[in-house]
Order: sequence, then structure tokens, then C-alpha cells
Amino acid sequence: MLTWNEIRTRAAQFAERWQDAVKENAEAQTFWNEFLAVYGIDRRRVAAFERKVKGLEKGSGRGRIDLLWPGLFMAEHKSKGRDLDEATQQATEYVQVLEPHERPQWVAVSDFGHIRLQEVATGEAWQFSLADLPRQVERFAFLIGKQLRHQREADPVNVKAAQQMGKLHNLLEQSGYTGHALEVLLVRLLFLLFGDDTGLWDERGLFYDLLADHTRSDGEDTGATLARLFQVLNTPTNKRQANLPAHFAAFPYVNGELFAERIDLTDFSPRMREMLLDACTLDWGQVSPAIFGSMFQAVMDATERRNLGAHYTSEANILKALGPLFLDELHAMREAARGSRAKLQAFLDLLPRLRFLDPACGSGNFLLLAFRELRRLELDALAEQQKGQQVLDVSQLLRVNVGQFYGIEYDEFAAQIARVAMWLADHQANIEASRTLGQNFVNLPLTQAAHIRYDDALETDWAEHLNLAADAPALAHLYIVGNPPFIGAWLMTPKQRQQILSIFPGVHNATELDYVSGWYMKAARLMNEVQRRGIQTASALVSTNSIVQGEQVGPLWNSLLRDQRQVITAAHQTFQWNNDAPGQAAVHCVIVQFQPAATAPAARTLYTYSTPKAAPMGQAARFINAYLVDGPDVIVTKRSKPFPHHPYRMNYGNKPTDNGHLIFQNKAEYEQFLKDEPGAAPYIKPMLDAQDFLSGKTRWCLWLPDIDPAELRKLPKVLERVQKVREFRLKSTAAPTRKMADAPTRFFYASHPQGS
Repeated sequence: MLTWNEIRTRAAQFAERWQDAVKENAEAQTFWNEFLAVYGIDRRRVAAFERKVKGLEKGSGRGRIDLLWPGLFMAEHKSKGRDLDEATQQATEYVQVLEPHERPQWVAVSDFGHIRLQEVATGEAWQFSLADLPRQVERFAFLIGKQLRHQREADPVNVKAAQQMGKLHNLLEQSGYTGHALEVLLVRLLFLLFGDDTGLWDERGLFYDLLADHTRSDGEDTGATLARLFQVLNTPTNKRQANLPAHFAAFPYVNGELFAERIDLTDFSPRMREMLLDACTLDWGQVSPAIFGSMFQAVMDATERRNLGAHYTSEANILKALGPLFLDELHAMREAARGSRAKLQAFLDLLPRLRFLDPACGSGNFLLLAFRELRRLELDALAEQQKGQQVLDVSQLLRVNVGQFYGIEYDEFAAQIARVAMWLADHQANIEASRTLGQNFVNLPLTQAAHIRYDDALETDWAEHLNLAADAPALAHLYIVGNPPFIGAWLMTPKQRQQILSIFPGVHNATELDYVSGWYMKAARLMNEVQRRGIQTASALVSTNSIVQGEQVGPLWNSLLRDQRQVITAAHQTFQWNNDAPGQAAVHCVIVQFQPAATAPAARTLYTYSTPKAAPMGQAARFINAYLVDGPDVIVTKRSKPFPHHPYRMNYGNKPTDNGHLIFQNKAEYEQFLKDEPGAAPYIKPMLDAQDFLSGKTRWCLWLPDIDPAELRKLPKVLERVQKVREFRLKSTAAPTRKMADAPTRFFYASHPQGS
């Protein structure tokens, strides 16, 4: 009997051969002969064409079944583009008038371009394109006497699925299974769920079957079963015990160190086991790269996200960085190579010589999309090169690999997800290649891995991580891309501030720099080193727009453009950053692409936005300066005094210095206070600071500068808060703050205009 991988290979060849068929009468019988042959079935032994049907109404114009396998399967065929609903109705009528022993359990209809399969007993139906047949071969498991275990259409994996994994994470954590072991377990489960739906193993649904059929409903042995499975997946097939149970032996050897580490045994509850089984019914084969960032966010604590400055990124925004950096140029090269075998081969030879580094990779979104787009370009070129030829070994043709991709990530869980996500993206790309080239290809055991380093990027030698000394001869281009964490200059920890000062030694006003500045400087230094080795290089980093505004423009861009001799070759002006995570924050960002001036192209592209939410409009620029405008190379530096005779003066904003006692952080707190102290209404004002503006948040404050003491005594809840402000200020080590304890109803510094 054929294996599922052999059937998928045959299905890919079948789909390619029939992609241009049109006429029903001329080709339908050959189509179904070859379709059954995909499963190793000789049609003449089991089924007949043009089976006459009695009992239909006269004049219906019907009377012959295109293909009938009595008791099992019926097929009806139409010319390309014809209505499959009509064909389904016709087949239904045939089923009703057949003798009971002849009635099929399954009916398929096709117009060459699509196949619709329907289970007669339930009426449940599935429709897919012919090109998608290699992914759907298990739908026809009944042809070879097998049963598809979970046949119901599952929702695509999306943020909802990520949240479901987050719930499983929370249940395990609440049970006491925490830390590194929990993170490793979740990443392994992600790999298994994906593999179950995408043909990583020979038979789909192996993991689901293992859980459903070989673990107890109370969950007591689920953890032990998973532990044994991990051991099996890490053991080469020729080194496994001869009497290993079949439900374990069916899994392939994975390698890649994914299952190498021994972790503590997990104790599952009935609810945890059920939740894992439910996760199996989702269609993990439809996973998109964005799911990994969303999954990461869904299971992380909100405080942790703030500490790490994490952002979760939409595909559209990632492509804004990848396009000008390398994708646009590669697409142009691909088009120029059409029709030329020499140019085509040169293009294919270039792709595996590219390297990509995301020094703040999170769960790998930028690397995942870069890999996907690179593989698609390679596959498009291979399809042209191999047209009309018999492909002998797909694995020898596909040279773009996950080993070309490097990441550095501060959070261990995110780094683990990124590493596994790259393997899953590789398998997705292999499925696409199998369909296009007509040969099934599964890249197991894993031999290549993305180089994801769990470390602090600002304390890591990026050149050492890239192994530049050894890899330089094979390297043509290095691209640095990503979305480093944003932490404002006044929100950094002492350690983070010291990191920035050490990266910008002796730079005047370096204390004004945001945390992301460290990534810009380290990228510039690495690119200068790479350029000296004769390698082309460029960077594109996403940042909040504060790096091209105000005081930090001087210390940052003087260092980059003057000292490090970089130039800005492309940039997106301020736009609103949307991400694929729940409860996304409104963040206004820029994208800056820069590289060493000595090797930079003359062309410059500036992307502008009519509003922060509008689509970008690209235009050629003569020069892009530090403020991301096409204008002179001028940087405005900080002054300690205003210009002489200048009539305007910038004032410090309102500063409460109240330890939060004069502020209501949200609407619920504000409304509850008014409910308890309704007389305070005239003294409560809406409040908005820069951070509130960026995140679309509104707060309220007690505004009491001129309140009469007698009136204050009538408001005990307000008075209580005022007394706490006084106590807080008295404890301060700063004399001006202690002095303001005598005026606890007032903000420490108030620049609010009189009468407003």
C-alpha cells in the first residue's frame, strides 16, 4: 500500500498535469482513471463509467452516472467553469434511485479546476481547488479503506487560536507547571499541532489520534504520554526499540534539538487534556507568521510586555520595511531574468548567499516574512527553469534555507517560538514547492535551524553571532531589519541607561537618547565592518517617531551620519503602527533605512502619509535628512538659552508630584469616586499627557489650586487624598518637593493658563 507521502507526490503530479483541462466529454474518464491511480487503485477493478440509471423522470435529460464504485463512491464531471451545485443535485438524484446495495457513501463532483466531496449520510461537504489536492488527499482516505479522524472543517488558526493556547498556558501555570519547562512544552505542542495538519508525518492526525485513543479522559497519563512522544521524536528510527507501540513508531525522527532537552513531567487535568484536543481540531495548516507574535502576546503578562518594550507587528507593516530594503530589488532582478537561462541561474545562485539579522526578533515575525518571500522568489525562478523537465529531487533544487536567518532576543520564550516558527515556515514553503514542482518534499529530519540567540542584543557581539569570520566568503549581502523595543529616555532602568551611554561614549547629550538608539548605533558599526569585508549591507529599523524629533536628533543622527558615515536611503514618515495583537496600542512610528555612504545607491525613496492611517505614497528624493524630509543636511541641536530677543518661551508642563493621589487612572476609578463624593464634580478635570495621547487614553485629575479650606473640609474623600499628597512630599529628599508639602492641593508645577 502506498504511503501518504507517496500519494501526495502523485497528487501533485496529477494536479499539474490536469491544470489546463477544459472539456468534459473529451477528458473526464481519463481524469478519474488517473485520480484513482493516485491512490494506487486500478479503476477497472472497482468502478464503471456511464452507469445507466433507471427511475428518473422522463425528459430530465439525465440517465448515466459518470463514475460509480457500487456501495462506496460516485463521481460526476462537468466542463471547466460549470456550476458544481447543478452537478451535486444531479448526483443526489442518482443516489436516490439506485438499489440500496449500490448507493455510494461518498459523492465527488469536479469541473477539472475544483473538486467537491460530499458525505451522503451527513450531507457534509468540502470543496477545494485541484491545485490544493496534495493537501487534501486524506479527504479520500475511504478509497483505500482508511478513516479520516477529524473531518469537520476547522477554523483557520488566528488570534482566537493563539488565545486558546494562552488559556492552556494559564491552566498549566496555575497548576504549578511554570517557567522554562512550560515554555518548552508550549513550543513543542505548537510544532506537533502544525505537523498534524500539514503532512509533516506520513499520516495526518497522528498527534490527535495519540491523545484521543491512547490517553485516559481524566488526563492522568497525558503528561507521561507526551514525555514518551518527545523521546521518540528525538530518536532516529533505526535506534528505536523493536517493540515500540505502533502509535509511537508512526512518528518520524525530527532532530533539530527541538525535543532533545528533558523537561519535568506535566500533570494534566481532564480540562487541560480536553483543551489540547480542541486545539487539534483547529486548522493549524493555515497558520500565518503573525500568529506567532500574537500567541506570544496572548500568553505574556502585561507588565512583562511593558518591561521588554515589546511591539507586535502586522504583516503589512513588516513589508513596508522589507520592500525597499531588499524585496523590491529582488523582484526587479527576477523579472529581468525571465527568458534568460544564464540570468535565471545567476539569480538562483545569489539567493542562498543572502543573510538576514533581526537583533530584536521577538517571536520572529520579520525573519518569517523575509524567509517566506525569499522562498517564493526562488520557487518562481525554479518553476521557469524546470518547466518541461522531470524533477528528480526537489531537495537538491531548494537552496534558500532557514540557516541564512539570524536573530537575537531578550526573552527566552520568544526566542524558542522564533526558532520553531522558522521550521514551520520552511515546511509551509516545502508544501508550496511540492505543488509547483510536482514532487512531495518533507524536510525531516531537520538539518538546518535559524540562528536565534537568547541574549541581550546591546551586550552581544553581532559579528560573532553571524560568524562573519568564517561565513564572509559565501556572503553577498547582509540585511539588518527589525522593530527594536521602545523605552523612552526617562523610562529606562539604570542598567539600560548605562548600556546606551557605553554605546555612545563621549557623545554630548547621550542621556536624551531613547533605548532604541542603541540598535541604530550597533547596526551602523556592524555594517561598517561588513563593508570592509567587501559585502553589501543595509539596515531598516522600525522606531517610534521620537528619534527624528526634538532633542535626541542631535546626539543620535550626528553620531550615525557624521561619525559612522551612514546615509538614509529610504524612509517612511510618521504613520500609525497597527499590529495583529488583541488590544493593540496606537503607536506612531517611522521606518528608517540606512547604510554606509561609500556603497549606498544614488536613489532615495521617501514614503509620506496624508494622515497617520493613510496608505504610503512613495516618491523619489534628492536627500533624506535626519528629520525624514527631502531637505538640507541640517541638524538642530539643543540650546540652554533662547535666541536673543526671541518673543516666545517654552514652558514646562503640569507636574503633579503626588504619588498618584490627585489622578484618576481610568473612567471606572473616576466614576466610582464621584459616586462616593458627588460634591467633588466641579473640581475634577480631564487630563492628557503625551503618553495618554499616544495610546488614546483619557485620565482625570483633582484640580484644586484655589479651593476654599472650608469647602475642602466638606469633601472628606478629597481631603483624604490631599493629606496623602502632603505626606508623600514631606518624605522627599528634594527640598523643593518638601516645600510644596505646604500646598498639597496644587500640582508641584502648574503651567495651566489662567481662566482655562
